[in-house]
Amino acid sequence: MSITVDVKRKSPTVAERRDVVDFTNAGEFCQLLSKINVDGLFINTEMEYGGKFPELKECHDALKRLGHEKIPPLIHKDLIIHPIQIARSLENGASGVMIVLAAVGKDLETLLDSCTVMGTEALVEVHTPNELEFALEKGATMFMINMWDRFSGQVFRDQAKYMASMIPRNCVAVVGGDIRSYRQVMELGMVGYDGVVIGRHLADLPDIKEFVNQVHGFVGPPRAAGMGMKSSTWVANGI
Repeated sequence: MSITVDVKRKSPTVAERRDVVDFTNAGEFCQLLSKINVDGLFINTEMEYGGKFPELKECHDALKRLGHEKIPPLIHKDLIIHPIQIARSLENGASGVMIVLAAVGKDLETLLDSCTVMGTEALVEVHTPNELEFALEKGATMFMINMWDRFSGQVFRDQAKYMASMIPRNCVAVVGGDIRSYRQVMELGMVGYDGVVIGRHLADLPDIKEFVNQVHGFVGPPRAAGMGMKSSTWVANGI
C-alpha cells in the first residue's frame, strides 16, 4: 500500500486539538518526509490549516534540491473551485490538485475537464456513497475517501470500508481521516484501498519511518468492485 502525508500545521476537525505538526519550514519538512519514502504529499495552503500559498513552490523547489531521481508528487490541497486555481497550482509546482466534492458540487465535471486540458489529474475527495457515485458519473478516476464528515466533525470508519466495493478496480482509491495505527491500515487494505493518508496522527507515531515501511509492506486483495451499496442502509438513509 502507499502512504501519503497530509502536510499541515493545524486542522479544524478537532476543536480541542487544532495543532497538528509544528514545523517552521514547509520545504525542509517535505524533504524529511521524502527521505523516508512517503509516496505523496498533500500541501495545504489554506490559512485555516496554517498554510500559505507560497509554500507550494517552496516545497517543490526543496524537493528538487534533493536531487533524487524520484520525488513524491505534490497534491495542492485548498478550496479549489475554479480552473484558474488549477493553472496557478501547476505553475507553482503542484503535480495535481485535490477537489472536494462537497465544495464544488455540480461544477466537478468542469474542473475535471480543466485538469485534462492542462495535462494533470485531480484527486476527488468524497465522504458518502452518494458523493462517490456522483463523482464516478462525472468521470473521476482518483479518489480520497475521507472518513471525517466535514459538517458534523464525526468519523465514519465502517462507511469507508463499505464504500470500497463501489470503486472500480481501474480507479485509484486512497483513504484518510483519523488513521492512527497499522491495524487500521490493514483493515482498510483488506477491503481493497490502494493507500492511506495520514495527517493529524503523524506526530503521534513512535517511529514514522517504520510505519511507512509497514504500510509499504502490506499487500491486500483487489477490491470487490461491482458489489456496490445500492441497497445498503447508508444509501437508503441518504448519507
